Amino acid sequence: MLWIGGAMLGTNAQVVLWSAALGFEYLAARCGWPVPGLGRSTISKWEIAGEHLAERYQQFFLVALGETILVAGFAYSKGPYEAGHAWAFALALATSIMLWRIYVQRAGRILGEAVMKARHPANIGRSAADTHLVMVIGLACTAIGYELIIENPLERIPGPWLAMVLGGPALFLAGRARLEYEVFARVSPSRWIALTVLVVSSVPLLHLPGVLATALGALVLAAVAVADARRAHGAPPEAATPPF
Repeated sequence: MLWIGGAMLGTNAQVVLWSAALGFEYLAARCGWPVPGLGRSTISKWEIAGEHLAERYQQFFLVALGETILVAGFAYSKGPYEAGHAWAFALALATSIMLWRIYVQRAGRILGEAVMKARHPANIGRSAADTHLVMVIGLACTAIGYELIIENPLERIPGPWLAMVLGGPALFLAGRARLEYEVFARVSPSRWIALTVLVVSSVPLLHLPGVLATALGALVLAAVAVADARRAHGAPPEAATPPF
C-alpha cells in the first residue's frame, strides 16, 4: 500500500511513504517475515542458490551504475557545451567505468561460489544484500554529484555537494571492502588508503572548483583499480574463502 500510494502522490509525500515502505521491508526481513499461524522464517532454514542470488545482486548493481551514466548524460545535454562542462562529463564517465571495474574484479564475479562454499550460505547471502545496498546508495550519491558538478563545474561547491561527490565513491569503496571480506575473509589495503585520501582531501577541496573534486574521485578509483589489477597479474585466480 505504501509503495503504490507513494507512486500516486507528489514528490514530498512520495519520499515519506516510500521511506516508510523501505523501513517496513527491512524490519520485516530482520524479524523473519512473521505471518500469523505460520510463525517466522529462520536463517537456518533458508535454502540459498548461490549463483542465482549473486546474479540478482549483480543486476541491482548494474542497474544503479547505468543510472549514473544516464544522469551524467542528461545533465550534460542541457548545455552549455563549454570546456568545464565537457571535462566534468568526461570525468563522470571515467568514474563510472572505474566503479564497474572495481566491482567485477574477482570478488564481484565469484560471489556465487563464495555463497556455495560458506558454512552458512544464508548468512553470507543476507550479508551480501546489505553490502550491495551500501554500494547502490554510493552510486546514487555519485550520480547526484555528477549532475551538480556538470552543471556547475568551475564554481566552489558547498559541503553538502562535496559530500555527494566524494561520499558516493567512499560509500561504494566501503561496501566493496565488505564484499571482499565476505568472499575472501580479508580486505585489501588499497580500500582503506583510498577512503583515507577521500576524507582528508575534502577540506581543501571546499575552496577549489567542483570539477577538481570529481577529478580526485576518478583518480582515487583508478588507483584502486590499478592496485587490484597488479595484485591479480601473474597469479592464479583466487578461490573464494568466505568467513561465514
